[in-house]
Amino acid sequence: MTFSAVLSNAKPAGATWRALGLLAILLVVLFVFSGRVSVVQVMDNARQAVPLGLIALGQALILMMGRLDLSVGATAGLANVVLAASFSGDMDNMAAALAITVFFGLLVGLANGVLVVVLRIPAFLATLATSLVLAGAILVYTGGSPRGSIPAGFRVITEGWVFGILPWSVVIWIIASLLLLAFVHYSLAGRKMLLSGANARSARRNGIAADRMVIFSFVLASFMATLGGIMLSSITGMASIGIADTYTVDSIAAAVIGGALFTGGVFLPLGAAAGALILFFLQSLLYVLSLPPAARFVLQGSIIILALALSNFKKDR
Repeated sequence: MTFSAVLSNAKPAGATWRALGLLAILLVVLFVFSGRVSVVQVMDNARQAVPLGLIALGQALILMMGRLDLSVGATAGLANVVLAASFSGDMDNMAAALAITVFFGLLVGLANGVLVVVLRIPAFLATLATSLVLAGAILVYTGGSPRGSIPAGFRVITEGWVFGILPWSVVIWIIASLLLLAFVHYSLAGRKMLLSGANARSARRNGIAADRMVIFSFVLASFMATLGGIMLSSITGMASIGIADTYTVDSIAAAVIGGALFTGGVFLPLGAAAGALILFFLQSLLYVLSLPPAARFVLQGSIIILALALSNFKKDR
């Protein structure tokens, strides 16, 4: 790949710029109505947005393949329950707790991939079924009362700051975004995934195992959802049933606001990050304006419509 091609791939897409612009407008509005928006406040919101941001990255990968994953919220919830139970409040259990949690997350992704590719079940139905199975399994395992806790030593990943400037969790989010960006756009396997998402039939004609790419994308998405669940567990310090249920819809919203297309073939991690931050700053704005929580859904839906309308307008031109 030439240097000019690398620069072309690294340059944010128009949809990403629009998402960043919308984020900037939201910050200005928040500043106008609250009287101030400090760097610490922005970073604290970013810290809380990390779980959604990581899950949205995985959802963006699935959208890149022209599919949807409706199990990411349940997968993050599973990670929360398994991690807390495996830790049992003891930092000495960290290696085993993380290994067990990631294992179950990858297993969910593999199951999703097999259901979609081998059994030919539409992705949204397969992952919806998976989410229901996970919800039931969590209830059976916990008996409705999750046990265990996250030790204080582990919670530094979401409570600690690097030189008082960036939360550690935001650094992890940035690294994950850059790694996925590099993988998708600059590695052979990633470009095969991108081509498979854009046109699976054409990819197969060119010798690409498109079905394997689909399975791999679901495994990656579940890994990101698991990582998001781990971060969420670090923030809360405990397990809670249904703690990540809303993240399924929110992850789709964040990815779409950031420029993801349901037709596939596009991966914009910076846009997905902007989308996740927009959703969290919306909550801050609602609090400042003393609006009811239901207003969040109205604003969120309006932003998605605006993002899709702008995307379609640009394509028509």
